[in-house]
Order: sequence, then structure tokens, then C-alpha cells
Amino acid sequence: MRRAALIACALFVSTGLAHATPSQDLERGRSSFKARDWQSAKQVLNDLLYPDIQLARSEDVWEAHVLLGASAYEIGDRARAIREFEKAVQIDPETSITTLTFSEGAVRLYDQTREDMQARMERIAAQQKLAEQQAALEAYKKSLIVYETRPFYFNFLPFGLAQLSQGRYRATTLFAVGQGSTLALNVGIYGYLVGTYGFESTSVDPSDAPFVRRLQQVQIGAGIAFIALYAWGVYDSIRHHQPRRQVKGDDSLIPQDLKKPAPPSIKTSASFRERLRLSPMFNSELGAPTMGIGIGWEN
Repeated sequence: MRRAALIACALFVSTGLAHATPSQDLERGRSSFKARDWQSAKQVLNDLLYPDIQLARSEDVWEAHVLLGASAYEIGDRARAIREFEKAVQIDPETSITTLTFSEGAVRLYDQTREDMQARMERIAAQQKLAEQQAALEAYKKSLIVYETRPFYFNFLPFGLAQLSQGRYRATTLFAVGQGSTLALNVGIYGYLVGTYGFESTSVDPSDAPFVRRLQQVQIGAGIAFIALYAWGVYDSIRHHQPRRQVKGDDSLIPQDLKKPAPPSIKTSASFRERLRLSPMFNSELGAPTMGIGIGWEN
């Protein structure tokens, strides 16, 4: 009879443990943590969070991750502690932990993890904003249509300038060379004759008359060729004339708010070594002056 009662009592206890609620398991994890039983606390809290979260309230989930991370830290599993602290910060980035419940090392690691995550999130947000601005800039460039107006009198420009204004570079070269060479030949012969014989034809020596006549003929032919090439150039330019044509816009047409900004500088959290400050200290209250080193911490 007594043995049956003990068995029934054991079954009752085991049944009660099997049907413990997540809130009761969380309280059990708290108690184990306060009792510095890190392994038991880690096991209970791990079962509450993995593979599925058993807790309904977000503040309970945050506490479970913090307690699990602190337990992992106390038993030397720093990487697991950081992972759990990161999940806690994702749930509540504002709430901090204190040394009333946790060790100084756990508090320091939690604060460092929170600062690192905040810096990381700021960096990701800045990169995302930059990517969005770049996408908007590219979309604007694709939708940008720019037209260039071309006055009709441009068609009468000589030496291929009319074709150059149309963007026809091969025709520009042909007319520039043709008109330039014929005009240069005409003006060159005229300058030679005037410089040699003057403006009056009576000053030409009879023996040089055939030579001068041939030069004059070449000069006249060069002038006619220049006029013909110029007329051809005007006709060619008018034939390809477009009062308005679409051209590719440049960055000067982009609005100021869409221009590519410089990547924002993100201030990263300093490490413990970077925050540590050493300074000399002097003391003369004990009679003989003494010197020491002061250690400070920069937040």
C-alpha cells in the first residue's frame, strides 16, 4: 500500500512537470540563473526558444534570450552569448541590463553587442538609402529626353561647320578639306601675283605672260570649285536639316536632390582597448612627491 502511494506521488510529480506551462519554465530558468546553476538555466531556456518559441509575450522572449545569453557567457560560450544577445536586441533595442542581476562581464558584452548592432543597422540603412537614390537616379536618366534646337542659318556655314552641327563628321571632313584647299589655292595664287607683279597687269613682263595666264586660270578654277563645293555643302546641310533632334543628356540636367550623394560616414562603436584611457598622476600629500598612473573609461 505504501509502495503504491509512493508510485502515485511520483507519477503526479512527473505529470505536473510534464505539463508545466512556458511561464513556469521561464520562472524555473530564472531561479536556476539566480542560483548560478548556468547549465540548468541554459537547458530550460534553450527548450523554451528552440526549435520553436514557446512564449507568447515579446518581453518574455526578450528575457529568455538575455538569460540564455548570460548563462552561455558564464560557462564560457561567448559566441552563443553574442547570438542570443543579438536576438534580444532585435526584439527590444532600448532596454538594457544591469549588474543587479547579471555579472559585469555579461552586462559589458550585452552593451557592446547592442552598440555593434545599432552601428550595423545604421550602416545597412545608409547603404539601402544610397541604393534607392542610385536607382531613382538611373530611372530618371532613362526617362530623360533632351532635344537640341538647330537654327536654319547653320546650313550656310562653310568649311563643313554646317555638317559638324549635325553630327556628321565624315561629311565635315570632306567639305572642310575641299573648301579649305580650293580657297587656299585661290587666295595663294592671288597673293603671289599681287606680290610679284602688283595690282596692274601692265607690269607683267611679256615673257611671263603665259605663266601668269595659266596661274590666273588655275585661280579662277579654284574659285569656281570653292563656290561649287560651298553650294553643295549648303544643299547637303539643308537636305539633312532637323530643326530639333534628340541628344543624350548629361549630369548637369539632373536635379540636385537626385544627384549621387557621398556615402555617409557611420561611426562605429569603439572597442574596450580604444576606450581605455591612461594618464599620469602626482601626489605630494604624503611628504615626498609620488607619481602613479590613472586608469579611466570613456563612454
